[in-house]
Amino acid sequence: MTNRFPAPWRIVEMPTGFAVEDATGQQLGVFYGRSDPNTAGHTGFLTIDEARQMAVDFASLPELLKLSSARSEVAKAHISVRNAIAHAGADTGRKTTPRQLHHLPGNLALRPKIRVS
Repeated sequence: MTNRFPAPWRIVEMPTGFAVEDATGQQLGVFYGRSDPNTAGHTGFLTIDEARQMAVDFASLPELLKLSSARSEVAKAHISVRNAIAHAGADTGRKTTPRQLHHLPGNLALRPKIRVS
């Protein structure tokens, strides 16, 4: 998505709201608002402040996608830890002990605390 619509996305103020454009000037979204909150509420439109906030949130999507992909990498690392734990016991035919878990390949930075029952 961000390759087709290159960052940074910017907000352009219009008389009746706000537009969001990508780095090439391609208009990606328009958020209309009414300056009078009473009129906006009765007609079902956004207020100008709500339209501004929607534009700000929409324009921040490329950064949010970067954060999301970084979090998915962390999630993949947690899955790798689980797989390593499962395979450590399966390879030897023995049950994996908590001490063995601290010696997983690469010392996998995040060590969950393990309760022994």
